[in-house]
Amino acid sequence: MTPEEEGRLVRLEELVAHQQAAIEDLSRQLTDAWKEREKLRRDLARLGDRFEELQDSAEAPPASQKPPHW
Repeated sequence: MTPEEEGRLVRLEELVAHQQAAIEDLSRQLTDAWKEREKLRRDLARLGDRFEELQDSAEAPPASQKPPHW
């Protein structure tokens, strides 16, 4: 193998190593983002359920009753 070929091979190996590290980092970030998304989805569903409960239990004031600031 010539010195030029050996240098080229070393550069390619370095490039592959950097790309592999980048792919692993992106994979971790994607996993973390997916977990956060699922947590937020559950929280939103829970808040939606709670809102519906509050809405169902809220009583409308009688039409003839004056507002409290009167």
